[in-house]
Parts: sequence; C-alpha cells; structure tokens
Amino acid sequence: MDNFKKDLLKTGYIHKPLPLNRTHSFESRQRAKEQIVASRPVVASYKNWQHQGRGQIKTSEKSVTLLSSTRYSTWAKGAPEDGDYVNFGDVAAYLPIANEDWTGYTQLKLSISADCVNVVNPNIIVTLENDGEIKIPDVYNREGTHVINLEGQEKQTYVLDISNLPRDVICGIKIFSGANGSYMNLAGALSYTIEDLVVETNEQQSSAKGWRAPKGEIVFSHIGYHLNYSKTAIINVDEFDEDDFQLVRSQDEQVIFEGRIQKTTTQMGVFGVLDFSAIEEAGTYYLQIADTKTEPFQIGTTTELKESSIWKSLNFIFCERCGCPVHGIHGTCHEDLTVQYKDSLVSFNGGWHDAGDLSQQLVQTAEVTASLFEMAEVQKNNELLSLRLLEEGEWGLDFILKTRLDDGDRITSAGITRWTDNRIGTMDDALPRIHNSPYDNFLITGILAKILCSLPQDYALNTQLLQVVKEDYQNALFGYEKTGFRHEPVFWEHTYSTSKSLFLATMSWTAALMFQLTQETEYKEQMSQWFNELLECQEKGIELFDGTVLKGMFYRDETHKVFQHFNHQAREHLYAQAFEEVLAVNEDKVWRAQAEDYADYLAFLNTYTAPYPMYASGVYKEDEWLDEESFAKQHLLVGEEAKESYQKQLQQGVKIAEGLYIKRFPVWFSFRGNNGILLSTGKSAGIMGRLTNRTDLMDFADQQLQWLVGKNPFGQSMIYGEGYNYPQQYAVSSGEMVGEMPVGMQTFGDEDVPYWPQFNNATYKEVWVGIAGKWLALVTELIKFENRGD
Repeated sequence: MDNFKKDLLKTGYIHKPLPLNRTHSFESRQRAKEQIVASRPVVASYKNWQHQGRGQIKTSEKSVTLLSSTRYSTWAKGAPEDGDYVNFGDVAAYLPIANEDWTGYTQLKLSISADCVNVVNPNIIVTLENDGEIKIPDVYNREGTHVINLEGQEKQTYVLDISNLPRDVICGIKIFSGANGSYMNLAGALSYTIEDLVVETNEQQSSAKGWRAPKGEIVFSHIGYHLNYSKTAIINVDEFDEDDFQLVRSQDEQVIFEGRIQKTTTQMGVFGVLDFSAIEEAGTYYLQIADTKTEPFQIGTTTELKESSIWKSLNFIFCERCGCPVHGIHGTCHEDLTVQYKDSLVSFNGGWHDAGDLSQQLVQTAEVTASLFEMAEVQKNNELLSLRLLEEGEWGLDFILKTRLDDGDRITSAGITRWTDNRIGTMDDALPRIHNSPYDNFLITGILAKILCSLPQDYALNTQLLQVVKEDYQNALFGYEKTGFRHEPVFWEHTYSTSKSLFLATMSWTAALMFQLTQETEYKEQMSQWFNELLECQEKGIELFDGTVLKGMFYRDETHKVFQHFNHQAREHLYAQAFEEVLAVNEDKVWRAQAEDYADYLAFLNTYTAPYPMYASGVYKEDEWLDEESFAKQHLLVGEEAKESYQKQLQQGVKIAEGLYIKRFPVWFSFRGNNGILLSTGKSAGIMGRLTNRTDLMDFADQQLQWLVGKNPFGQSMIYGEGYNYPQQYAVSSGEMVGEMPVGMQTFGDEDVPYWPQFNNATYKEVWVGIAGKWLALVTELIKFENRGD
C-alpha cells in the first residue's frame, strides 16, 4: 500500500482531512535551491515600526510583536454597520521606508514565531508598497500582498520572492493579521513575533511572468498522460545543447523511446517540444535530456491517472464544509447565520464555504453537489469512492433543500470572513440574502433534475426530489414570465453576469431534463422554443484574415453585439449541456449541425496557446466596451479606467479579422484567474467530444487538467498536494488543505501573458471550492468517453 492510500485509510476515507505533504511544495524547493549572493537588513532597529488597527505592537531592537484579541464587541473603524463581509479588524505593524530602490534584491526573508491561543489557522499578511512608475498596491489592491500560513507556531524562516514585483521606490511594508474569531468561540489571542527581516539577492529566483519554461527544466504534466491522447513536454530550446530526449521507464531504468526535440516558433516565442505521443504502453516514466530529468509520471487511463486527484478534490470540498466540525480545522460553525422570513427565522449554515474566506453561496454549493453526483455515477467500479462521493453530495443536497422557501424564494448568499460565536442575536451574526431569481431557480432545478436522472430507482429521496423539481420548475417559469431575463439585484450573487443566451441555454437544458424525467410534452415544447431562441444567439460565420470562416460561438443575446465571455464565474459548459440534453430528446438535423459548429469553435480556441495546453479565452469585438449595460454586468468593482484598459488589453491579443481579436486570457480587471474558465470550457469540449465522437476534443479537454498540474510556464501544480511544486495559496481562513485549488492564473496589468507570482492574494490565488467541483465535472466527461463501450 503506497503512502497516499495509507493516508486515505487513516482519514476514514475523507472523514478527517488528508495530512499535508510539504516535501514537494514550492516553498520547500525554494529554500532548497536558493543561492544568496547579497543580503541586508530591511531596518536597523525594530523600534521604528508603527502600530495600526486593533490591539497593540511591542517593539525591541531586534523584533516586533503583534498582539490582539481574536474578537471585539464592535466593528473596526470604517466597517459597514451590519458587519457584512468583514472580520473584527486587523492588528498591524507598519514600517515607513525612505523610497529605497530594491531592484537589485529578489526576495524578502523573515522569521516568524507565534503564541496564538484558539486561533483557526495562524497566519500573517505582508504588503509591500512601491511608489515608482508602477504603483504597488495596484488600483484594485491585489498586487503586493501575500498571506503566510504558518507551519506551526515555533520560530521558522519564510521566504517571499519579490523578483517580479515593481520595487524601484519602496516606501513601506505592512505586516498584519486579522481578528477573525476563535475556535468554537473560546477565549482567543493573536501573538506573532517578526524578526530577522532582510532583503536578499537569490540567483535561483523563479520566473513569474511570460511563456518561457523555468530555466533548465522540462515542463510536463505531473498527472501524467492518457494512453490514446497527445503526449508532449516543453523546454526553452536555447538552454539545451542536445538534439534528442529520452523517455525512461522508472521500474527498470530502460529507455523506452528516444526522439528529436522539435523547435517550434509561435507568436509567444521559440520552444522545444518533446513529443512522445507514439507511446501507448501504461507505466511510470520520466523524461530526460542529458542530466536533466523530470519527476516520475504515469501513462494510463483517465480512471487510473485521475483517481488521486478525485480523492484530493473531495478532501478539499470536505474541509470547506460549513456547519459541520472538520477535524483539525474548525468546530461547528456559523449557526447564527439566520434571516427573518415571513413569521419565521431560517438558518443558512451548511453546504461548503465558498473560498479562502467563509462566504456562502447557494449556487456554488449546488454546482459542486452536481459534480459530486456526476462523478459518483461513473465510479461504479470503485464502490468505496462512489459511496463517499454520494455521501458528500448528500451534504450539498441537504443544503439546497433547506434553503428553499416559498414560491421560488431562496436564501442565496452571505458575505462572511469571520468565525462567528454561533449565538443567535449577538453582534457578529451575519445576515443572509433572500432572492426570488428565475435564473437561479431554473439552474438549481436543472441540477436537481440531472441528479435525479442519475439515481437508482430505490434511492430514498426519489419521490421527494421529483416533487421538488416539479414545484421549482413552475416557480422558475412563473418568475420568468413575470420578469423575463432580469439580472440578480446585487452583484455578489454568483449568477449576476448571466446573459440572455446563457439564460436560454440553462432553461433549455432544464426543460429537456424535466421531459426525460416525466415524459410530459409541455417540457418538450418549452425546450424547443427556448433552444431555437438560443440558436439565434449563435454566430453563423465570420471570415477571418486567413480565409477561415469562424462560427459556432455564442453572443450574449440575439443582437450579436457582444460575445459571451467569462472572466471569473464560468458556465460555458451550459451551452454544451443544452446541446447534449436537447439532442437526446429530439435529434434535429439543424440543431445537430449547430452543435458541430460549436464543437469546431472549441477546437479553434485551442490553437492560440500552443505548445501549452491552455484554452484561449475567446473572441472579442473591439467596441464591446461601448455596451455599458453589458460591460457593467461582466466586470465588478471597476471605474471609468476599465474602459480604457479594455482597449489596451485587446491590443495585446491576436487580431484575426477587422475589429475582432482572440484573447488568450480574458479581458479582466479586479477579479482575475482563469481556472474556472478553462475547466468549464474543458467540460464543454468533453461533452461535445462525446456528442460528436471527436477524440481531438477529448484530448483538448484532458489538456486543461494538465495545465493546472504542471504543464504551464512555471512548472507548478495548482492543486496543493497533487504533483510537484505546489505553492501556498490564499487559504487565510482554514489554512492549507490537500486538494485546494485557486481561482487561477492571472495576467499583469493589461498584458496577455501568464503571471503567477509567489504572492498569493485574492482573487487569483484564493482557494475556491467551485474549482474543485469543475475539476470533478471535467474528469467525469473524460471517464464517460473512456467507458462509452461499457
């Protein structure tokens, strides 16, 4: 039994969190590789630090200590009166710096010890300030801030790579921690002592921007390669003198394949590609060029390659449970999330915390629930995993049902960043929101209908779920007939940016599933009407500069003014799900042809980032920013500067026709990170690959997973504990969790190249439970294709 299976067994198959393995973490490798050639203290005396915020600081010549309670009876200065989305304040030490040029230094190093009491995840946050040509923090307050989740309370040294951060006029540094409440409301205290703060020059600093592979390394897929799909790795060709590479079997060190390194030139640069797609023999291997070797990886089936990532995704989801004690992380939580409804008080704890904070989103929990049930259905040959997925799915299902109110009303969300005292009626209670959203009701009804279609006939809740979906469908329909395609009233709702075409795709999908469940013709008629309206939003053909006719992609509505984009929330897969379920009900030739067009578009998107596997984000018109209503719905927390920035970002893309561009990364502003977009688009490719029997689309879908786990320009895994070289993420509330996944790779400013600094601020490096759900959903499609003959 290997170590992972032993760990799995000790958790009771994810009834306790999997233990962290930091051996292969980014931080462990960073410390092991460093070669320091220059070092100096940031400050001669620590007595110059200034106190800000709550609590107090104590200084000496050699240290500064942050001291605070974990909870206060008032909100911090400037916080909203209702306590929405705030903690109890921060205790901070601030050091003014006299506009120093740190360009010659590449990392910040400090020692931290803690003496915290009943603190859930002791951590400190570091913010650097730069007043040079490029200001840090940036206008969205994202750049220059990093959370250090402490590895125990004893004194340890931590390193922060600043080599990719503007630092020509450093004017300050702030070190702080949040008063976020305590474990089970026990008396708690924050106590952090910072010493040995230095800046250093490390010759082994990591790259954080651009398409070039890490110096002297082979970029490969840590989660391996499918037997029947493409198999490539990437190098900087100018760093290797050799012309050939070897694929070596780990078991006996035998060279299985030797191939030429292919020099590939694209708009992104010059790369060396190691192609070993001809090998279709399962096993464990590594790649080698002279003395440079990769870590071991597998070639095998999806079921074999992805099993550990499924368990680890499940672990992350379990660790994010709300309202349930999670061993080693938190006790029962948020029992005081209640809201008045008519003559009653209703509770909102349950499901899973949304992200690195502790917010709760009904739609997020519902979508994760769908992914768990989907994966359980394809794991019939692994009964233990299937049952555990069902168990976790039922936790989400319970939350969906408990948040249903009357006539389409639902408790939908709450903004939370603190561990409350669980006592209803005290000042720290968080107030959930109640909405009656036709879109949310259609989406959740579709999710429940899909789950119901997958359940065995003797499942205990079949009768109740059928009743629920019938009632909820009628409530959604009534609301839609009353308000049409109206958006959510507040932008914190996860479906706020929904377009008319996505609304129609969701309604068509849901109606098709309802027909499959009941065989009642009214659902089929509504499905057909809405699906025809949806297809009016699909592009029929644009001639590009190279003569290619591009079609198949969707606009936000039938006016064809603005293409459908996703820049944070991502539900591209709903278009594919609509094609799949509608064609299952009615095999229409016209609908089938437009499905083929959509499949072709998905294949087209994969051509702009080669040799990397990342899907391009989509097609943009240069004048989309002029549609103010659409622009405001797509981009949150922005000002007038965003319209100018939109045009600059577009110029960094690839112009493919007059007024038309491909962007590798989305146009985005405050909310950045593309993992959800890649996984959602990958799921679309998987569905359309199955629907059109196209292996190339299944390959593209699989490649999105490879991008997340190693096959990216930084050679890093974005799943903590899976693969190699995985960094700490923004998991400020619960701490690092095996299987955690962040929002995703970002870009710097208006550029269109990947940017992945060690700095782990929200949103890009914030852990997000929805990404784990989308990972499961995409892997499910690959397993379905693999098992299609069974």
